[in-house]
Amino acid sequence: MSVQTHGEAHTEDFAALISGEYDYSRPRRGEVREAVILEIGASDILVDLGAKRDGIVIPRDLQHIDEGRLEGLQVGDRIPVVILRNLGNHDGIPVSYSRGLQQEDWLRAEGLLESGETIKATVIDENRGGLLVEFGHLRGFIPNSHLTLSAGPRGSQLQETKSAMVGEELELAVIEVNQRRRRLILSKRAVDRRRRGELLKELNAGEVRHGIVRSIVDFGAFVDLGGVDGLVHVSELAHHHVAHPSDVLSVGDELDVYVLDVDQERERVSLSRKRMLPDPWDEVTESLHPGDIVNGTATNIVSFGVFVDLSLIHI
Repeated sequence: MSVQTHGEAHTEDFAALISGEYDYSRPRRGEVREAVILEIGASDILVDLGAKRDGIVIPRDLQHIDEGRLEGLQVGDRIPVVILRNLGNHDGIPVSYSRGLQQEDWLRAEGLLESGETIKATVIDENRGGLLVEFGHLRGFIPNSHLTLSAGPRGSQLQETKSAMVGEELELAVIEVNQRRRRLILSKRAVDRRRRGELLKELNAGEVRHGIVRSIVDFGAFVDLGGVDGLVHVSELAHHHVAHPSDVLSVGDELDVYVLDVDQERERVSLSRKRMLPDPWDEVTESLHPGDIVNGTATNIVSFGVFVDLSLIHI
């Protein structure tokens, strides 16, 4: 068994200090570190990396940082930085603050992907494939298939619709994060589907809801109840016969509707406008009595009798 002398131990401690293994860890290129601001210069920032040498946020990198953020920095603040090179000039190791902020955004995106939480982001540009949004110091992309545009526009109409959305703030879900390929994909459709599912669970047959007519088709009208579209069938539009839904409703009309049925599995909601209108038979029972003589107009003759339209219940 060998016995280590005091001189040998001192030599090993000194060697460890020289190699950087005593108090500090050696910075590696591409590594992300939390640095402490030591000095803010006119064109650079000196930071403590927890290494033998301090780091310098190079002037070119500061050009990519928002002026408001730079003005708010103070000595002692902790900021994320990425090591650019192991060896810099004699003043310090070159680091990037802008890439450090981007790294924070990548981590935030991964957290949102895992948790399923939504964010609000502003549309900054559009292209043929979809929309570009601002995600911190990154750009996120919303494919056309994840926009859920209600009118379903195509071609030039689609481009016009997307152009009008630039500057608009959208609620989005993160559906893909690939930092290596710099892919950050977001979806409005995923948020709308989730919200639709939540609203469907809140709807119950027999309730009265307020909505807006979004579209009219031959067999009825679709009414937006605040994220869920329900169908008012042509037979539920009024007590009298309606030849076409456009005869009684227009797109954009606001109205109260009665919830007839909610099919959770098929995600379908049946509504009625007729249930919210006065029943003409109530007027009949109040105004007519057996033996009364009234004027009417024959509307249809069949083998078993004649249908007569009485003016007091004509709509």
